[in-house]
Amino acid sequence: MNIKFLLFAGVASALALAGSAAQAGVVNGNFEAGNTGFGSGYGYLAPAGSGTLYPASVYTVVNDPNAVHNLFSSFGDHTSGSGLMMVVNGSGVGGTPVWFQNGLSVVTNTTYFFSTWVASAHPSSPAMLDFSVNGTSIGGLTASSTTGVWQQFYGTWFSGASTTADLALVNQNLASSGNDFALDDIDFGLTRPGVPEPTTWALMLMGFGAVGYAMRRQRAVALAT
Repeated sequence: MNIKFLLFAGVASALALAGSAAQAGVVNGNFEAGNTGFGSGYGYLAPAGSGTLYPASVYTVVNDPNAVHNLFSSFGDHTSGSGLMMVVNGSGVGGTPVWFQNGLSVVTNTTYFFSTWVASAHPSSPAMLDFSVNGTSIGGLTASSTTGVWQQFYGTWFSGASTTADLALVNQNLASSGNDFALDDIDFGLTRPGVPEPTTWALMLMGFGAVGYAMRRQRAVALAT
Protein backbone atom coordinates (compact mmCIF):
# COMPACT_ATOMS: atom_id res chain seq x y z
CA MET A 1 0.00 0.00 0.00
CA ASN A 2 1.26 3.52 -0.80
CA ILE A 3 3.03 5.11 2.20
CA LYS A 4 1.67 8.59 1.45
CA PHE A 5 -1.85 7.18 1.44
CA LEU A 6 -1.28 5.49 4.80
CA LEU A 7 0.09 8.70 6.27
CA PHE A 8 -2.90 10.69 5.08
CA ALA A 9 -5.42 8.07 6.21
CA GLY A 10 -3.85 7.68 9.66
CA VAL A 11 -3.67 11.39 10.39
CA ALA A 12 -7.10 12.10 8.92
CA SER A 13 -8.72 9.38 11.05
CA ALA A 14 -7.04 10.67 14.21
CA LEU A 15 -8.06 14.28 13.54
CA ALA A 16 -11.65 13.29 12.69
CA LEU A 17 -12.02 11.38 15.95
CA ALA A 18 -10.39 14.21 17.88
CA GLY A 19 -12.74 16.77 16.34
CA SER A 20 -15.82 14.81 17.37
CA ALA A 21 -14.50 14.49 20.94
CA ALA A 22 -13.95 18.27 21.20
CA GLN A 23 -17.69 18.97 20.96
CA ALA A 24 -18.70 16.34 23.53
CA GLY A 25 -19.84 18.80 26.24
CA VAL A 26 -22.43 20.68 24.18
CA VAL A 27 -25.31 19.31 22.09
CA ASN A 28 -25.31 20.61 18.50
CA GLY A 29 -22.60 23.16 19.24
CA ASN A 30 -21.79 23.41 15.53
CA PHE A 31 -25.49 23.85 14.52
CA GLU A 32 -25.26 21.12 11.89
CA ALA A 33 -28.48 19.60 13.31
CA GLY A 34 -30.30 22.91 12.73
CA ASN A 35 -32.42 24.67 15.32
CA THR A 36 -32.32 21.86 17.90
CA GLY A 37 -30.62 21.07 21.20
CA PHE A 38 -30.43 24.65 22.53
CA GLY A 39 -32.63 27.53 23.61
CA SER A 40 -32.66 31.29 23.00
CA GLY A 41 -34.35 34.38 24.38
CA TYR A 42 -34.57 35.56 20.78
CA GLY A 43 -37.29 34.51 18.37
CA TYR A 44 -36.54 31.88 15.73
CA LEU A 45 -37.42 32.53 12.08
CA ALA A 46 -37.00 29.81 9.47
CA PRO A 47 -34.87 30.96 6.50
CA ALA A 48 -37.18 32.50 3.91
CA GLY A 49 -35.09 34.80 1.73
CA SER A 50 -33.06 37.97 2.15
CA GLY A 51 -35.64 39.71 4.38
CA THR A 52 -35.89 36.95 6.99
CA LEU A 53 -33.87 38.69 9.72
CA TYR A 54 -35.14 42.26 9.32
CA PRO A 55 -36.78 42.33 12.77
CA ALA A 56 -34.54 42.81 15.81
CA SER A 57 -34.15 40.10 18.47
CA VAL A 58 -34.45 37.21 16.03
CA TYR A 59 -32.16 34.48 14.74
CA THR A 60 -32.01 31.62 12.29
CA VAL A 61 -29.70 28.74 11.41
CA VAL A 62 -28.31 28.96 7.88
CA ASN A 63 -25.13 28.55 5.81
CA ASP A 64 -24.75 32.21 4.70
CA PRO A 65 -25.85 35.36 6.60
CA ASN A 66 -26.50 37.22 3.34
CA ALA A 67 -29.15 34.64 2.45
CA VAL A 68 -31.38 35.93 5.28
CA HIS A 69 -30.56 39.67 5.25
CA ASN A 70 -29.45 41.62 2.20
CA LEU A 71 -27.25 43.97 4.30
CA PHE A 72 -25.36 41.12 6.00
CA SER A 73 -22.02 40.00 4.58
CA SER A 74 -21.77 36.72 2.73
CA PHE A 75 -19.47 34.15 4.34
CA GLY A 76 -19.31 30.49 5.34
CA ASP A 77 -19.53 28.86 8.75
CA HIS A 78 -16.49 28.24 10.95
CA THR A 79 -16.70 24.44 11.07
CA SER A 80 -16.26 23.63 7.39
CA GLY A 81 -16.99 26.79 5.40
CA SER A 82 -20.11 25.23 3.93
CA GLY A 83 -22.11 24.12 6.98
CA LEU A 84 -24.62 25.81 9.27
CA MET A 85 -24.24 28.60 11.82
CA MET A 86 -26.54 30.62 14.09
CA VAL A 87 -27.11 34.07 12.56
CA VAL A 88 -28.50 36.78 14.84
CA ASN A 89 -30.10 40.20 14.44
CA GLY A 90 -29.21 41.70 17.82
CA SER A 91 -31.61 43.05 20.41
CA GLY A 92 -31.70 46.54 21.89
CA VAL A 93 -32.52 44.97 25.24
CA GLY A 94 -29.53 43.95 27.38
CA GLY A 95 -29.36 40.74 29.36
CA THR A 96 -31.14 38.60 26.77
CA PRO A 97 -29.69 35.09 26.35
CA VAL A 98 -28.82 34.68 22.68
CA TRP A 99 -28.04 30.98 23.21
CA PHE A 100 -28.43 28.70 26.21
CA GLN A 101 -28.20 25.06 27.14
CA ASN A 102 -29.04 23.76 30.59
CA GLY A 103 -28.25 20.79 32.78
CA LEU A 104 -24.80 19.75 31.55
CA SER A 105 -23.20 17.29 33.98
CA VAL A 106 -19.92 18.47 35.52
CA VAL A 107 -17.39 17.17 38.03
CA THR A 108 -17.04 19.08 41.29
CA ASN A 109 -13.96 21.24 41.99
CA THR A 110 -12.90 21.24 38.34
CA THR A 111 -11.98 24.02 35.91
CA TYR A 112 -14.04 24.19 32.70
CA PHE A 113 -13.71 26.32 29.58
CA PHE A 114 -16.80 27.74 27.84
CA SER A 115 -16.02 28.91 24.30
CA THR A 116 -17.58 30.06 21.05
CA TRP A 117 -16.54 31.31 17.62
CA VAL A 118 -18.05 34.65 16.60
CA ALA A 119 -18.11 36.61 13.34
CA SER A 120 -19.83 39.94 12.66
CA ALA A 121 -22.45 39.92 9.91
CA HIS A 122 -22.60 43.74 9.74
CA PRO A 123 -19.71 46.14 10.54
CA SER A 124 -21.53 48.54 12.88
CA SER A 125 -21.98 47.96 16.62
CA PRO A 126 -20.22 44.57 16.95
CA ALA A 127 -21.72 42.01 19.31
CA MET A 128 -20.92 42.18 23.02
CA LEU A 129 -21.75 38.92 24.75
CA ASP A 130 -21.19 37.56 28.26
CA PHE A 131 -20.36 33.94 28.98
CA SER A 132 -22.69 32.89 31.79
CA VAL A 133 -22.64 29.70 33.87
CA ASN A 134 -25.41 29.04 36.39
CA GLY A 135 -26.55 32.64 36.05
CA THR A 136 -23.15 34.23 36.76
CA SER A 137 -20.99 36.02 34.20
CA ILE A 138 -17.51 34.50 33.74
CA GLY A 139 -16.26 37.03 31.17
CA GLY A 140 -17.30 38.73 27.98
CA LEU A 141 -16.41 39.29 24.35
CA THR A 142 -16.63 41.98 21.71
CA ALA A 143 -16.65 40.77 18.12
CA SER A 144 -14.53 42.33 15.38
CA SER A 145 -16.05 45.11 13.28
CA THR A 146 -14.63 43.35 10.22
CA THR A 147 -17.36 41.09 8.88
CA GLY A 148 -16.87 37.42 8.13
CA VAL A 149 -13.80 37.02 10.36
CA TRP A 150 -14.22 34.12 12.78
CA GLN A 151 -12.67 34.66 16.21
CA GLN A 152 -12.69 32.35 19.21
CA PHE A 153 -13.45 33.65 22.70
CA TYR A 154 -13.81 31.78 25.98
CA GLY A 155 -14.44 32.11 29.69
CA THR A 156 -13.09 30.00 32.57
CA TRP A 157 -15.36 28.50 35.24
CA PHE A 158 -14.52 26.53 38.40
CA SER A 159 -17.32 24.11 39.29
CA GLY A 160 -16.84 24.09 43.07
CA ALA A 161 -19.71 22.08 44.58
CA SER A 162 -21.80 22.22 41.37
CA THR A 163 -22.69 18.97 39.59
CA THR A 164 -24.54 20.61 36.69
CA ALA A 165 -23.96 23.70 34.57
CA ASP A 166 -26.49 25.96 32.86
CA LEU A 167 -24.68 27.74 30.01
CA ALA A 168 -25.68 30.97 28.28
CA LEU A 169 -24.30 33.58 25.90
CA VAL A 170 -25.99 36.79 27.03
CA ASN A 171 -26.40 39.91 24.90
CA GLN A 172 -25.04 43.13 26.45
CA ASN A 173 -25.12 45.32 23.33
CA LEU A 174 -28.01 47.79 23.39
CA ALA A 175 -27.54 49.07 19.82
CA SER A 176 -30.68 48.89 17.71
CA SER A 177 -28.69 49.33 14.49
CA GLY A 178 -25.98 46.82 13.62
CA ASN A 179 -25.33 44.39 16.47
CA ASP A 180 -25.63 41.54 13.93
CA PHE A 181 -23.45 38.45 14.16
CA ALA A 182 -23.01 34.70 13.74
CA LEU A 183 -22.09 32.00 16.26
CA ASP A 184 -20.56 28.59 15.62
CA ASP A 185 -18.71 25.71 17.31
CA ILE A 186 -19.83 26.46 20.86
CA ASP A 187 -18.02 24.19 23.31
CA PHE A 188 -17.70 23.45 27.02
CA GLY A 189 -14.92 21.21 28.27
CA LEU A 190 -11.82 20.61 30.35
CA THR A 191 -9.18 21.88 27.93
CA ARG A 192 -8.30 25.51 27.31
CA PRO A 193 -9.29 26.45 23.72
CA GLY A 194 -6.37 26.25 21.33
CA VAL A 195 -4.69 23.42 23.27
CA PRO A 196 -5.35 19.82 22.09
CA GLU A 197 -7.16 17.67 24.63
CA PRO A 198 -5.32 14.60 26.01
CA THR A 199 -7.63 12.37 23.96
CA THR A 200 -6.71 14.37 20.87
CA TRP A 201 -3.00 13.77 21.42
CA ALA A 202 -3.63 10.08 22.05
CA LEU A 203 -5.61 9.68 18.83
CA MET A 204 -2.98 11.53 16.81
CA LEU A 205 -0.21 9.36 18.28
CA MET A 206 -2.24 6.27 17.40
CA GLY A 207 -2.53 7.51 13.83
CA PHE A 208 1.18 8.21 13.52
CA GLY A 209 1.98 4.90 15.21
CA ALA A 210 -0.06 3.03 12.63
CA VAL A 211 1.78 4.84 9.85
CA GLY A 212 5.16 4.03 11.39
CA TYR A 213 4.27 0.36 11.69
CA ALA A 214 3.18 0.22 8.04
CA MET A 215 6.40 1.90 6.91
CA ARG A 216 8.56 -0.55 8.89
CA ARG A 217 6.58 -3.49 7.54
CA GLN A 218 6.93 -2.30 3.94
CA ARG A 219 10.69 -1.79 4.42
CA ALA A 220 11.04 -5.32 5.83
CA VAL A 221 9.16 -6.80 2.88
CA ALA A 222 11.36 -4.87 0.45
CA LEU A 223 14.56 -6.18 2.11
CA ALA A 224 13.26 -9.73 2.09
CA THR A 225 12.71 -9.62 -1.65
